[in-house]
Amino acid sequence: MTLDVVQQLKLLQHIYSESTIWDEELRASRQTVPEDVSTEQLQALEAAGHEPNHFVRPQHEETIRELRTLAERWTLQEAAQAFVASLWSAPMIWRSLLTGKLIATSIPDHEYSPYPSSHKCQICGLDVNDGVDTSLQWYWRMTNGTPLDGDIFGHVIALREMAASSQELPVPSEYDRWTLRAVLTVLRNLPPKTRYSKAADALKKEQLLPTKKVYVYRDLLETLALVGILDTPEQPGMITAFTSYAERDKRPNTRVEVQAPLAWWDSSVGINEHNLNLIFGELNCSDVSLEDKPEPNPMASETVMGAFESRRGVRTKAKVPKKSPDAGTGEVQPGDVYAVKVLSGSWVTVYCHEVRDKRAIVEYLDGVFPDMPVKEDLILTVRPRPDERWQCSAIGMDSTSWVRRVARDMPAPATSQPKPESVPFHAAKDLRHMASWCFPNL
Repeated sequence: MTLDVVQQLKLLQHIYSESTIWDEELRASRQTVPEDVSTEQLQALEAAGHEPNHFVRPQHEETIRELRTLAERWTLQEAAQAFVASLWSAPMIWRSLLTGKLIATSIPDHEYSPYPSSHKCQICGLDVNDGVDTSLQWYWRMTNGTPLDGDIFGHVIALREMAASSQELPVPSEYDRWTLRAVLTVLRNLPPKTRYSKAADALKKEQLLPTKKVYVYRDLLETLALVGILDTPEQPGMITAFTSYAERDKRPNTRVEVQAPLAWWDSSVGINEHNLNLIFGELNCSDVSLEDKPEPNPMASETVMGAFESRRGVRTKAKVPKKSPDAGTGEVQPGDVYAVKVLSGSWVTVYCHEVRDKRAIVEYLDGVFPDMPVKEDLILTVRPRPDERWQCSAIGMDSTSWVRRVARDMPAPATSQPKPESVPFHAAKDLRHMASWCFPNL
């Protein structure tokens, strides 16, 4: 099974929308993988290098050294071209090439200097204490934008992806070039004193990116500020000089969410045309008519971001298996065998010994199956708990999801142990959760 990029993103979105569990050893929140994600889907993510919960803990000197080495693969001109292409036609991760290149070439040699109350370096902002999920980082680069606050390890992960990509360095199309000019046009014509949140709303109103998410537009503004296009004389961007994380983390007031330079910028400061020319000097960066917008090429739905945001999702829930040909009809009766889906790719079976007041006295049988078993697969041997046999009186055998009758009139299973002294009452849906009592590896 293989998944294309959009399918990978949608599957990761489904996985990362679930709850997390704090893992003390990893020093990170580990993701709970939903039960409807199949083993084959997880294997496909792993083969693509994007399996969930792939944690690494970055080290200070090694991260800076790798960032510099990776960034040397591309020139500033190539990084600028990739940035423009990422505005529309190319995957958004290529936007991080420009920020990564500028940080790598401007960051000074320095010793790890953490804040007194944390493990984050005051110079570069690297946190060496907590684990980082590289697949979640890739997901963010593809759907949100560049690593916020100039996160250097986030840039290392992004540049690794680009270096290993089979895709050639993207070259901006005519529509990509128009999009850059349109973004600059909006920013140059904002009302005086317009702050970043209203600027993001203005860009979104013009639908200049293949997304409906305003935070993607805000991320674009933060990126333009970090590189030095929306900076201030007191808070320069990376094309001018490296600014320490501690300096960038200062804000005009507590209501400002973003870091410097954007935290201190407004439309009255305007675009740093000098830095714009340093980065995009080979491109036409003059204003365009927003009313004469050309036809998007490709269409938004054909871009990675547009396809990701479409309603057409990757299938995660497996289809309910078809009825077994040996299942018969009617309600549960003695001699019936039911298959129970415990996990994606893991089925067990239970045998019905007798029926009392519509409650079936059932017991697990040996065997764990990757798919719903059929009659020929059954192992008619009791599967006890580690210390004794276990049975329960279950209600709802014929009306519970993922409990399917697969055979009738089967002989009693073999066992050398006596019947249990007590038989507790349960709903049939509990059989999937209680299976681990008899199958410790599930």
